[in-house]
Parts: sequence; C-alpha cells; structure tokens
Amino acid sequence: MKKMLSKIALVALISVPTFSLASSKSLMTIVTSPNPQTQLMSMVLSLKSMMNGAKINILLCGPAGKLAIKGSKEVRLKPKNVSAKMLLRKMIKKGATAEVCPLYLPNAGKKTSDLIKGVTVAKPAAQAARILDENTKVLTY
Repeated sequence: MKKMLSKIALVALISVPTFSLASSKSLMTIVTSPNPQTQLMSMVLSLKSMMNGAKINILLCGPAGKLAIKGSKEVRLKPKNVSAKMLLRKMIKKGATAEVCPLYLPNAGKKTSDLIKGVTVAKPAAQAARILDENTKVLTY
C-alpha cells in the first residue's frame, strides 16, 4: 500500500510542473509566404493554439506583410470562406501581438499609418528575446 501511495505522489509531483509550464507557453508565428493557403493555415494554427491557452506573437515579413496593410487584397478560402487577414484581426482583438518586420514598410513604399489596427513595427531585440525564450515555440511559414 505504501509503495502504491508513493507512486501516486510521485506522479502527482511530476504532473504539476508540466501543467503549469503548458499554461505559460508562447507561440511565435513567423509568416513570409505569399501563398494564401499557407498564410491562412498559419493563422488557423495560431488561433487554435491561442484557444488552448498559448500567448501568440505573429511576425509578418516579406510578401506576408501585405496581411497587415489596410485595403490589401483578401483571399477567402474554402471550406469556411475566411481569409488569413480575418483571422489575424480576430487574434489581435483577443490579445495576440502582431508585427511587421522593420524592413517591410520602407521597402514596400508604406508607412505605419498603412497598417491595420493593432499591428506595429517589430523591434529586432524584442523579437530575438522571444525566439530565445525557452517557453516559446517558433513556427515559420
């Protein structure tokens, strides 16, 4: 009986840190692809991760920077007839951080006033710190 109780106590001790770490996980999604399906899937997985308690940070670079520009073309895809930009906006409203690479705006002939509400220009030092954080999972698309 004592051995069984000891095993139960050990399992409980091992499980507690895992649970608390899972609740503090962050996801950094870096999107560079111009492909609408790839962009949408990156947003779908980020949103699902957010719904499971992850803190979401989205970095848009290169062609994917267009997702952050007011009035840019939105491609709605089946089966739910949604666009990557729609899900990006939804996540921002729910507290996700969304940024464009600092090189994007000047090289696209855009200004910060061209960004959709909630998107800012990334600071490389802050992005590097996020990437190196041991509780952050980095996905690139």
